[in-house]
Amino acid sequence: MTGSDYKLPCLDSVQQRALRIVKGTATFKDRFVPEHETLVKLISTLRSMGCVIGFTTGVWDLFHLGHPEYIQRGKDETVKCYPDADHVIMVVGVDTDEMTRLRKGPGRPIVPQDERVRVLSHVRAVDLITLQYEPDQLFKVVEHDVRVVSTSTKDLPMLDLIQSRCAHVVNLPPQAETSTTARVRQLMLEGRTGMFKSVKEKFLEMLNEMERNLEN
Repeated sequence: MTGSDYKLPCLDSVQQRALRIVKGTATFKDRFVPEHETLVKLISTLRSMGCVIGFTTGVWDLFHLGHPEYIQRGKDETVKCYPDADHVIMVVGVDTDEMTRLRKGPGRPIVPQDERVRVLSHVRAVDLITLQYEPDQLFKVVEHDVRVVSTSTKDLPMLDLIQSRCAHVVNLPPQAETSTTARVRQLMLEGRTGMFKSVKEKFLEMLNEMERNLEN
């Protein structure tokens, strides 16, 4: 067979998608994988290409500086665990709106899931984004080498269960002084303060009007 007779192997859609992710040419549609069946195939293909998989999940509501810093540091720590890896792929799970209401209460999320996913897609360290539809679902679905968790998360599964699904667990503190919960509380406080001032002003106007009517 001559060189001119050689043909490149035909890649299926999942392989092509994985190749674009590794090369850094993936589109949003390549990187956002809400269907878990497709996600499993894609991650399996990436692993067969020699990729190391880091994984973290969260709500990512009212996105602030601590969020991208946390993801980036998680990816950096994954690289430290596998310094000889050619590629490290960071998979980020996003709690759906329904899941967030279940975990955080009826007033959350502030930002709907479609927008939260889009915001994450602009974070450099994020390679794949998927959705979490049920509590503690994704760490069983995503075959990963390194799990990144936050010390501020209170409803994680038992640590030994997390460790049973991966080779390494990276436990990171919050990467910013603020938090989404703190911001929500501040917004609620400011809203209540504003409402109190408005009611107070209207009450004073009513008193002044009553005094004028009495004088007349």
